[in-house]
Amino acid sequence: MNMVTDAKSQLEHMQKKLDKVRKDKQEIEDLHAKHQQGIVQFAMRLSLCCKGQNLELDNRLAKIRHQLADHGSLDEVLPEMQDLTRALQSQYQNNQRELEHNQLSLQQLARQLSSLSGIPDQFRRELKYYQQDIQKPIHTIWEILPRVERLLKYYEELLQERLAKEDRITTTPKHRQLAHELSQLLEEVEFPSKYREEIAAIKAILSGDVQVDQLLDAYNQILTILVGEMAKEKSASQQFLAELSDSLNVVGQSIRNSWQTTNNGFKSNRQFMHQLNAHVSKVGEKAQEHDDVDDLREMVVNEMAFIRHQISKRESREQQEFAAMKQSMQKMQAELNSLANEAAVYKDKLLEQQRINQVDPLTQLPNRAALDEQLKRAYRQYKRYGHELWVTVVDIDRFKSINDNFGHSTGDKTLQVVSMALKNSLRKEEFVARYGGEEFVVLLPGMDKEQVLQVLNRIRERIKAIPFKFKDERLSISVSIGAAKVAGKETIQETFERADAALYRAKRQGRDKVEMDN
Repeated sequence: MNMVTDAKSQLEHMQKKLDKVRKDKQEIEDLHAKHQQGIVQFAMRLSLCCKGQNLELDNRLAKIRHQLADHGSLDEVLPEMQDLTRALQSQYQNNQRELEHNQLSLQQLARQLSSLSGIPDQFRRELKYYQQDIQKPIHTIWEILPRVERLLKYYEELLQERLAKEDRITTTPKHRQLAHELSQLLEEVEFPSKYREEIAAIKAILSGDVQVDQLLDAYNQILTILVGEMAKEKSASQQFLAELSDSLNVVGQSIRNSWQTTNNGFKSNRQFMHQLNAHVSKVGEKAQEHDDVDDLREMVVNEMAFIRHQISKRESREQQEFAAMKQSMQKMQAELNSLANEAAVYKDKLLEQQRINQVDPLTQLPNRAALDEQLKRAYRQYKRYGHELWVTVVDIDRFKSINDNFGHSTGDKTLQVVSMALKNSLRKEEFVARYGGEEFVVLLPGMDKEQVLQVLNRIRERIKAIPFKFKDERLSISVSIGAAKVAGKETIQETFERADAALYRAKRQGRDKVEMDN
């Protein structure tokens, strides 16, 4: 009876476990079906998102959607989906190539737009900033669309401006663009004073209605000057190296002679001591042979006289060797002193050339090359110590109209006056350089925003108050300034671009303003 009861109890327990397993299995199957259905729905929606790439791909995506809707299972359409995955990967690569092609097209259109004549300075600066932006990597169509819209906006603004003025839209010929670029390069190169008039004449030609043959002549003149100066520099370097080689040969020969003299002296000393020892031994042997004291005394006196004579000869030879060595060392020292003086002179020339290469010849401020070095140096200090660092861009307002209305000599004088005002407005630890054209860059380390704003407004007011006249006509000079603080892990170039963008905003807001990037 008990056995039957136990058997029933075990059967009931096993039945419950079986029911639980069936229930768990059903739940797992339901969950799997739910997940599979979710994946199916996701795949169908994803295929809709991929629609519109090309007709063949759209047809294959539609086929996948129908199969998923009919079967509701991934297993049935998995082979087709694997083929489709490869097709999508191929389409992605095609899209990337198209993006690169479109990016190049935008760059070309921007260059063509910037080559138009008579574009306002502010508009040209914005185009320059756009050209820098369009060169950055683009990965999706959503990144390129805003850039297309911006370029279309630039074209629209220019068309509206020209139509309002009823101006013809003309493109600057290529040779005049080259003339402008050459003129900018000449501003950044320091030529010897004897070429000053010749370079000034070339600049005057380039700033006017230059013709192709005039541009070629200008290139020829400049290349002739540069090649001549390079040849002189090469000749000076070769002369210095030849003198260095001669001096080193003399020093080397002196060292070899000194070594030979020392070595010969050492051998001679060793030979002399050997002979002396042998002679002393011989004297000892003879002394043993003599029994007569008088004979022995005479023999010793004679032998000692011989030894003194040999020692005297040796001392005389050593004095001669020492004198020869001293003379050789003095000659070597003289050559070394001469070589050191020549090296010092050459070093001074190199340092002076380096200084000239980093100074703007017109304004006597540090030039673009010096600015690049200072930016790197200041950025390293910022990374190391964490001090605040501000990059500011200063631009003379309506500078082109000064050149057009009063001539380039007045424009040059304006640049010199503004440069002096900038330099006199800054402390020793602050830095200003001519960036190019009418633009300057100021670096302000260790200041907060309020201090920077105060300094920049003081600069702006000081320049505005300059009593500048041309033929008894007062010229009003003002500057617009954009500033940005180096932030986080951004590069110094990114900070400069933010400062440049702030300058654009200051120009758009009416000029003669300081705009801070936040």
